[in-house]
Amino acid sequence: MELELKLTLKLVGGKEVEAESRELLDQVETQLAKLDPANKADKKKITALNKDKKALEQRLARIDSLVQEIGGQLTGEEAKQLILRKLFDLVNSELQRYLNAEKRQLVAVVENLWDKYAVSSRELEQQRRETLQELDGFLEELGYLG
Repeated sequence: MELELKLTLKLVGGKEVEAESRELLDQVETQLAKLDPANKADKKKITALNKDKKALEQRLARIDSLVQEIGGQLTGEEAKQLILRKLFDLVNSELQRYLNAEKRQLVAVVENLWDKYAVSSRELEQQRRETLQELDGFLEELGYLG
């Protein structure tokens, strides 16, 4: 409720909300002037109207304090800056999301290449030579090479 009131005050200013409350306060005072305090039925209405009057006065005081707290009504330039800031933040977060996805793909490609080419061709050739020598040794033992 208070947030809604603050937003309303920020958008339209305190004067409109205050004018509405003052109009209601004037209506209460007009009704109070028409009632007779000596009449028992009017006494109940007077009590209820006095409670309403007090609530409206408290609302007016609260509106003034809230207007001071939020710094007054939003100007056109401030609204423009807020909208641009919001759009910038939205675009920036989407851009960061896309960039992070691209980074992850690039890292996956590099990791794949690393896994594929982690062993150099010289090491592979050396392993091949060692394996061939071992195979030649087995063949000699079996009597196929001589």
